[in-house]
Amino acid sequence: MNMIIRTLLLGSALTAGVAWAQTAPELPLGSQTHQWVQLQKDPKAQSAEARPMPGEIADEVYKRYVNSFKYPIPEQFKRQPGASGSGSGGSGDASSAR
Repeated sequence: MNMIIRTLLLGSALTAGVAWAQTAPELPLGSQTHQWVQLQKDPKAQSAEARPMPGEIADEVYKRYVNSFKYPIPEQFKRQPGASGSGSGGSGDASSAR
């Protein structure tokens, strides 16, 4: 896929996320979470310089996105042996559930 199209798709997804964050309903959040959400919504907190994604990284991101549709989303992820905790942190490997 053309790099310009990928950049536009990524930009659209990011813009949609920002728009959602600005119009998201108020949810009962903890004080630290609330502070982070407020910071993300504050235009003054944005970086002054744009940081475009290099082409080779954009290629890899797009490949990962396309490959994510090869497998159905499992009803439940299997726990790794020796895994602890009940949270949904990002350190687990979801590939074992496929």
